[in-house]
Amino acid sequence: MNTTSALFALARVALVEALRERILYGLLAFAIGLILLSAVLSNVTLGWPVRIVTDLSLSAISLGGAAMAILLGVRSVASEIERRIAYPVLARPIARWTYVVGRYLGVVGTVFFNVLLMAVAATIMIAAYSHEGPFQYAFFDYLATLGLMSVRLAILAGLAVLFSTFTSSTVAFIASTGLGIAGHFTADLRHFLGKSELELTRAVGELLYWALPDLSTLEALPRLIHGEPILSTQALVAATYGLFYLGVVLVLACWRFEGRDLP
Repeated sequence: MNTTSALFALARVALVEALRERILYGLLAFAIGLILLSAVLSNVTLGWPVRIVTDLSLSAISLGGAAMAILLGVRSVASEIERRIAYPVLARPIARWTYVVGRYLGVVGTVFFNVLLMAVAATIMIAAYSHEGPFQYAFFDYLATLGLMSVRLAILAGLAVLFSTFTSSTVAFIASTGLGIAGHFTADLRHFLGKSELELTRAVGELLYWALPDLSTLEALPRLIHGEPILSTQALVAATYGLFYLGVVLVLACWRFEGRDLP
């Protein structure tokens, strides 16, 4: 079996396994429930109803997608090793990096499929409450917002897979969740530490800024709600940064798993 065939086979198996996870459907139902709830809240709160529906709906997709990416990511490798399910696969003549990337592709495919389902529900809700034409927002700006969100979720899945290659699923979950939360405040942390009079503190701030994912640059929802253009050079730079960071994470995951001694 060549590398490409092995990647697709591993991704397909990981996708099928992920779709059997009951927690996945619980998260999907929770996110769609929040999207539907946004319609109720838009009628009892002040402000533009379409903005409230958009904010709550896309936030629900982001939250549900992040939970799926982390939970499925940490189980993709760590749980397979803990249950010794991965051993028959790794005994075959395939590279370990192929196994890691294949499992990651299965996780991301599952997350994106569920995000698509949630996005369809959110789009219908937003269209129903739009008061400026059939759809409130410029369609390509709306797609760009979802695209940047997808890159953010792909990074979270990559971080979860990275931690799962060298630690237990529990530790991987805690680490990837913490890093995902910290990634939304990377720029603020850099700004705060940069005001210090100590050069060492400023250096630590710079180091953390470049080491941690800057997920806030991939957040376009506030600009979308306020009618600011999304599809611009800034969005392309943010997407390029996100994909580059994801590439580095996957390289580290493959490198770490290649050097791991399995019992």
